[in-house]
Amino acid sequence: MDYLKEQGRAPRTVRKILAILKLFCRWATDEGWLKRNPARAIKNPTIEAVSHELSPDQRRILKRLVDNSESPRLDTIFALGYWAGLRSSEVASLTVKLCDVNQRAGTITLLGTKGGKTRTLDLHNKARQALCTYLYDTPGTHPDARDEESIYVFTSQRAVWLRGQNKADHLSVRGVEHLWSHVKAQASVSEWEQIQAIRFHDLRHDFAHRARAAGWSLEEIAIYLGHNTQEGMPAILSTVRYTLPGRTQLKARLQQLKG
Repeated sequence: MDYLKEQGRAPRTVRKILAILKLFCRWATDEGWLKRNPARAIKNPTIEAVSHELSPDQRRILKRLVDNSESPRLDTIFALGYWAGLRSSEVASLTVKLCDVNQRAGTITLLGTKGGKTRTLDLHNKARQALCTYLYDTPGTHPDARDEESIYVFTSQRAVWLRGQNKADHLSVRGVEHLWSHVKAQASVSEWEQIQAIRFHDLRHDFAHRARAAGWSLEEIAIYLGHNTQEGMPAILSTVRYTLPGRTQLKARLQQLKG
């Protein structure tokens, strides 16, 4: 732990390494290699709470970059992150048969997501329109057109080869992140300074912030985002981390203080 501190490793990195050490030492203790777990008494470093809410300018820049790409595929991926709060893994593994969308309504079902959970989501109109357009109104000759032989909404560029190897031919999580990095790279120098640190996962955090601002309860946000226990109860603590107030919000609150 002292070595990691000297190396300037981030608290989150240290916590992950410590968790692995604790598991290893617990295994060694159970196997009789160690008499006690020497890592058990080491405390996790404190992680500073950080809000991942996007600013209005950041939202405007990202929307413009996605629109300028004129890519139905990218538009849909962005919409599912921004308007539905999906994880990159949930976007990548989304299957066509579990998308029930038309010009008026839309739902998607996510199977075996983080923690092995399944949930069905009603989609915001922006997400529904983007998904419907991509699935049914994108010509087969379009560069973004999906592989009709695949069961997945977003197919990998190596889809044919992957199917030949009896592997899932959907877009990988890394592929989603690559597309996200590519669209951000189209920003101007001044815009890049504002959006360079924004991850695709931050769209999910921002969805939670906007839902909270729209009057959603923490329980509603938790259920929609899939923050629930194996018993189906909302895991509020996970959701609270997504909706932490930022400095801008707290600064505005200060002006409302009465003496």
